Amino acid sequence: MIGGMNNSIFKRTFFWSTQCNKYFLGRGRADFQRALMWLKRQEIKFLTCVLASIQCASTWLSECEQYFLGRGRDNAQRAVHAAIQLQSPHKYAKFETDDLCCLGLYELPLSEIVLAVKKERWSRAGTVLGKVLANKARSKFGVNNDYAAQEWVVVPIPTPFLRRVMRGIDHSDIIASALAKELRLPLRRVLWQRFGSTQKTLNRAGRLRRLQRFAVRRWHGASIVGKNILLVDDIRTTGATLDQASQVLRQGGAIRVAAAVICMVEK
Repeated sequence: MIGGMNNSIFKRTFFWSTQCNKYFLGRGRADFQRALMWLKRQEIKFLTCVLASIQCASTWLSECEQYFLGRGRDNAQRAVHAAIQLQSPHKYAKFETDDLCCLGLYELPLSEIVLAVKKERWSRAGTVLGKVLANKARSKFGVNNDYAAQEWVVVPIPTPFLRRVMRGIDHSDIIASALAKELRLPLRRVLWQRFGSTQKTLNRAGRLRRLQRFAVRRWHGASIVGKNILLVDDIRTTGATLDQASQVLRQGGAIRVAAAVICMVEK
């Protein structure tokens, strides 16, 4: 009797273990299949994201390549020289004075290049403009010998610090640096400008009211005492900026202040 009970318990235990094995093996297979399906879905999703990222990167690299190739040195030279050749000297010559020279009027395509230097950080074009402006200043003011380096100093119209940070470029400084290098004259950043409203939002009266906008930097005043100053800017609109900067430089000890700008607004 005891042996029969043991046999019965053994059978039930074996049956129970068999059922458990089938159950858990079935669950295991189902879980494994679900895991495989999840991995496939994740793989497809990952590969889709990778392909999309590669396409975006390829597009971005193509755009960068086109941008930098379009902003190359040779292209900048062609664009600047072509824009200057389209200018009519007799149209802007009437705005020039003994102490002011320019490359043309603020008209297309020259105006577009000047704005690209300032707003699109096309520094190569700014360098080319500075070199061409140097040739104009050389013939205009007689800065064509080694002795001139002892008399003349190039001073750029400064861009306020905050605006320079926002734009990521100091366009006047780039133009002035190229001009000074071409003429072999010393470059002195002696002026600083107080941050305020942009010039394009003000008329001449408003610009003239912005007194004490410029000042000579501390410890830099001695470099302009007894010198002729060649003041460099990109655009002359009303002349208020050049007038105020010239006044500050004369008060600082400069003998003569001449200005060289890329273009002038016809008014």
